[in-house]
Amino acid sequence: MTIPRVVLLYGLAGLIPFFAAPLGTMLAPDFRWQFNEALLWWSAIILSFLGGARWGAAVQADAPSPRLIGLAMLPSIAGWLILVLVPANMRVIQFSALATALLLHLLWDLAARAMPCWYGRLRMVLTAGAMTALAWQALLQG
Repeated sequence: MTIPRVVLLYGLAGLIPFFAAPLGTMLAPDFRWQFNEALLWWSAIILSFLGGARWGAAVQADAPSPRLIGLAMLPSIAGWLILVLVPANMRVIQFSALATALLLHLLWDLAARAMPCWYGRLRMVLTAGAMTALAWQALLQG
């Protein structure tokens, strides 16, 4: 089954803020701090969104699994912790940690049976885009 068009288009639109940061940094390097912040927060928001998708899938069961409900909370917590615990002078570590969290969530999604059959393909495309933007912004920290 193919990825529904509306889902693909909105998913790809979600990559715009990811790529806006490195493009903005290249075009207006004096505003790198603001672009860094925007990318960090957007990445954490997306992690929360992905956890919410897993939460939504888990609660559809008649007796939701406490384990799955707990795991669905981890992306939000991880994103928040990466933002608040890693010092601002360690941006590359923050970008790397967020990229790693997105990759781990992708691996979880690829192994899951609860999501539609096209979901893994969508997540591969979107995660590759997000990780590329995070790596690009990390390289621009110079």
